[in-house]
Amino acid sequence: MFVHKTLLTKTIFSYIIVLVILTLKIIGRAIMKKTLNRIACLLAALILITACSGAGNGADDDLSAAGGQDNTAVTPITETEPETEPPLTDGLGNPDLGGYEFRILSCLFGGEESAHRIMYEELTGNPVTDVLYQSKTSMEDRFNVTIGYIEGGNEFGTQATTRASITAGDDAFDIVMAHDGLTFDLAKAGLFYDMKKVEQFDFTKPWWPDGAVTSLSLGGKLYCASSYISYLGLHWTRALMVNKDYADRMGLTIPYDMVREGTWTLDAMLSWIAGATVDTDGNGKITNTDDVAFCTGSQTTYCLQESLGIQPYPRDENGVPYIDLDVERIDTIAQKWRLLVESDDYMNGGGFGETLFVNGNYLICYGQIGDAYDIYRTTDMRYGFLSSPKGDEIQENYVNCCTDMPWAIPKTASGEQVNIIGTVCEAMSCYNYQHVLPAYYEVAMKARTADTEQDAEMLQLIADTRSISFAYSYGMAFNNILADLQSGTRETASYIKSSEKVAVKSLEKMIKTFEGFDDTP
Repeated sequence: MFVHKTLLTKTIFSYIIVLVILTLKIIGRAIMKKTLNRIACLLAALILITACSGAGNGADDDLSAAGGQDNTAVTPITETEPETEPPLTDGLGNPDLGGYEFRILSCLFGGEESAHRIMYEELTGNPVTDVLYQSKTSMEDRFNVTIGYIEGGNEFGTQATTRASITAGDDAFDIVMAHDGLTFDLAKAGLFYDMKKVEQFDFTKPWWPDGAVTSLSLGGKLYCASSYISYLGLHWTRALMVNKDYADRMGLTIPYDMVREGTWTLDAMLSWIAGATVDTDGNGKITNTDDVAFCTGSQTTYCLQESLGIQPYPRDENGVPYIDLDVERIDTIAQKWRLLVESDDYMNGGGFGETLFVNGNYLICYGQIGDAYDIYRTTDMRYGFLSSPKGDEIQENYVNCCTDMPWAIPKTASGEQVNIIGTVCEAMSCYNYQHVLPAYYEVAMKARTADTEQDAEMLQLIADTRSISFAYSYGMAFNNILADLQSGTRETASYIKSSEKVAVKSLEKMIKTFEGFDDTP
C-alpha cells in the first residue's frame, strides 16, 4: 500500500512531540512543577509550529514535483478603514455678505463681556479665547463681514438698552446676549424675533441642544436661545465633579461604567458615597474641615430637580406646555434628597459649592462645570466629571441642567438682515461647537490626569444632554421644588395643591400672550 512520504513524516513527528511533552512534564513534576511546565508548553508549541511549517512545505514540493495543482481557495485579506462619521457642516456655503458689520449687544456680567463667550478680538494664549478669535476671523473671511460688539453695561443697563432700541424701531444691533431672567422678561413682552422662522437655523444639529430648544420653546415659537454659539451654557451647567484622590483613599472606583450603562441614578449615587465621610479630627462632629462625601451650594437645586426628572411643564404634540406633577414620584425623590441633606454626608457651602470642593476634602461636588475651568484646574487636586444622576430607573435619559446668558434677535430685524443673522449665527454655532468645546474640555480637565479620555467622554455627554429649566427661565411656579420641600411645608401633596391653581392661571396667561404676538416686524 502506498503511503505519502509527507503524511508519514507528519505522523512520526506527532509521536515525537507527544513523547517530548510527556517527558518534560514528568521531569517538571519532580523538579519545579510550575516553571518547567511552562517551559514544556513553550517548547512543544515551537516544535509543533516548526513541524507544521516543514510538513506543509514538503506537501507543496511533492505536488509541484508531481505536476499537480493546489486547488485550495485563498481569500485575500483586505484591510477596511474604520467607519467614521462625516464631519459636521453648517451647509450654508460661502455667501458674500458685502462687508456687513455684524453687531452683538453685549452685557457686562461677572466682570466679563457676554460677547467674549462668542468671539474674541485678539490672541491671548488661552486655548479657549484663541479659538474664539479664530472663529471670528474665520467667519469674517468666509462671509466678508466684520464682527464686533456694543457695550450695553451691566445686566439692567443692557435690558434697558434692548427694550428702548426695539421699542423705538431702531436698527442698533443684530443679536443681544444678556442676563437670563431679564432677557426672558423681554421675550415675554414680545420684543424678539421668532428663531423658528430663520431658515438658516437647523435645530436638528448638535449645536442646538434638544433639551434647551424644547424647554425654551412655546407653541412652536422660540424667542431666546441657549445654544453652542457660546460655551457659557456648558460653563454654567450643573453636574458632578469627583475628587479622584479622595476616591482612591476610600478604595472607590469612579462609576464611569454606570453612567455609560444608564444605571447612574440617585440611589446609585447615594450608595456609592455611603460611608465615605470621615471624622478626621475625631471630635465627634462633622464639619467642613473633615472628609465629607458630598457638597453643593445654594444655586443648584433648581437645576437638580430637572436632572432628576422633576419637570413640571411637559409639552403636548403642538409644543404647548401643560402642568403635570407626579406627586408620588416627586415625594419619593424629595425624601431621598432630604435624607442626604440632613445627614453627615452633606455640606452646603453657598454659591455652587466651589469654596468647599476646592479644599480637596470632599468626594463629590454638585456644582457648575465652570468652576473646574476657573478654579479647580489651578490646584493640585485630581478631579473628574460625572453626569448628574437620573431620578430613578424609570427616567429614560440623563439631563444636565444649566443656566445661561441667552441670546435673541430683535423683532425689528427684517428681510436680508434676518438672512445675514441666520448665516453668521448658524455658522459660528457650528464652528464653536466643533472647535471651542474641545478646547474648553482640555482647559477644564487640566489635561494631565491618566483617565482624561473618560472625563472628556463625560463632558461630551453632559454637553449633549444639556437642558435649561422652563419654569426657572420664565419665572413660573414649581421652579425649585426640592428646596421648597426642605423648608416650610414638607408634605408634597399639600405643597403642590397650594400652588397649582396659581400655576395653571400663570401658564394659561403666558400661552395666550405668546399666541397673540404679531411676529411681523
